[in-house]
Amino acid sequence: MLCGVWMGNLGKAWRDFWKAPDAAMLLSGGEGERQVANVRVVVVAFLLVMPIYRLVVYPPNPENFWGFIVALSAMGLSVYIFAWLRFHAYRPWFGFLTSTLDGSIVSLALVVFVITGSPLDGVNDKITFEVYFLAIMAMSLRQDRRICLLVGSLLVLQYGLLSYYVGSHYDVKALYEKYHYNGAYDVADQWTRIILMCSATFIAYAYVVRSRTLVNRAIRDPMTGLLNRGYFDTLFGYEIERARRYQQRFAVVLVDADHFKRINDNHGHAAGDASLKALAGLLQRSLRESDIVVRFGGEEFVLLLHDTGPEAALAKAESLREATSRLVVGAPQYAIQFTLSAGIAIYPDDGTVAHVLLSRADQRLMLAKQGGRNRVVGRDPRP
Repeated sequence: MLCGVWMGNLGKAWRDFWKAPDAAMLLSGGEGERQVANVRVVVVAFLLVMPIYRLVVYPPNPENFWGFIVALSAMGLSVYIFAWLRFHAYRPWFGFLTSTLDGSIVSLALVVFVITGSPLDGVNDKITFEVYFLAIMAMSLRQDRRICLLVGSLLVLQYGLLSYYVGSHYDVKALYEKYHYNGAYDVADQWTRIILMCSATFIAYAYVVRSRTLVNRAIRDPMTGLLNRGYFDTLFGYEIERARRYQQRFAVVLVDADHFKRINDNHGHAAGDASLKALAGLLQRSLRESDIVVRFGGEEFVLLLHDTGPEAALAKAESLREATSRLVVGAPQYAIQFTLSAGIAIYPDDGTVAHVLLSRADQRLMLAKQGGRNRVVGRDPRP
């Protein structure tokens, strides 16, 4: 019995770990990715100075040449990523890709040092190795714990394999006698480097978990767990910009529970809160993961339905209205039932800025109320 419970909890934790970030954390991760893209260009530009300096000042050798090629390639990749993000929306897979590239370029540079110079260069390097920690720190800005743990572990594995290869395939004592200026191969030092990388990965992971908790407290309604109105203003602007960039439609649905004051008056505020929680849960369960539900205030909610035109939005709102009418809260204690009304606005048909879209949805919600409630208005009445 206990084993079954333990396995069930483990399975749930595993599924939760792999779950993609919600809309709020995805937006935060996208902002972090763009910050990383800006910083990456600057950092790589500075790192490019040293290979250029070595090529100019020191006699040409394969290690300096290929070190310059790796740094120049990293610069080209940094500029490309910076430009790509200006015209594309951020997605979690892109965070995985760029985080992996950031760390793997460091591993590639160390491999180049091993092949073209002394193998001790690759495992005792004191400049390029530190860039691993910049890459691991940057992972946390994506606000995705999966990236921190998986990509961080990959980088540890890459360096660990490189260190093991050098220690097991070369005569490190003979190399030290020949290239003593590169330092000796010390197993304790190598393990220290690996432990430090593991520690940095764990700190990045813990930071994301903690940040996620704090962000959710700031942007979510404490009673329903939905996004709150304060964060909605930022999110709405992002959604409009995304739709404009990709020439997509989306629907804004303003939902209001009918005669909600009667529930508080007849059954008390605890029953009213329970009704709002039930309605919030129904809305979340009935929408796609890509859609957004916001508690706008009181008993009002706003839904953002991606890639949705007027007909599809009306059909979805009608299905939500019907599902709400069948919802029973508090049974068998007091068995509350209620209905909802909704107004719909479509981007860009009804407007291209936030306040216009909300105003149009609110006007149609008022028409639904004035028309007897428990109904959805998706278009203005014909004159």
